Amino acid sequence: MKENLKVARQELKVKSRPYQVYGYYLGIPIMLIIIMAAALLGFDNIRLNGVILILTVIANFTASKLALVSKRKYVAPVLVYVSNVISLLLLPVLTNDIANGGNGDNYLALMGLILVPIEVIIIVFFLISANDIKKAYPTMKQDSKDARQNYVAAKKNK
Repeated sequence: MKENLKVARQELKVKSRPYQVYGYYLGIPIMLIIIMAAALLGFDNIRLNGVILILTVIANFTASKLALVSKRKYVAPVLVYVSNVISLLLLPVLTNDIANGGNGDNYLALMGLILVPIEVIIIVFFLISANDIKKAYPTMKQDSKDARQNYVAAKKNK
């Protein structure tokens, strides 16, 4: 019985992975759009950017296990990593501007010129990759439900 449960659990992991990654690849661009809109309204989004980075790492790790999806699935996460590195490299500009009595306008201008176009490209590639996942696994939602039902049944019979 325990062997049945292990097999069902492994099947659940494998069969639900495409649906999870699809959810990440749709959720992250929606969150990015919300963050960009909130930034335009003047809300602080530092913590949300950290959440996006963590979700991107998780999505990238789980997407790497999908064999049927093209290599484009790596473009958006890599661009998220690059944009975070660029934002860290721009911190000395902010520090220098504030130390000289400014209010960070140079930093904000550089961020607008460099990071906003990168974030738009990130959104586009996440959506393209989500579409690739949907094409590669057309029955992913039903497969995930079936695997979950098999796992629950195996767990009850334990």
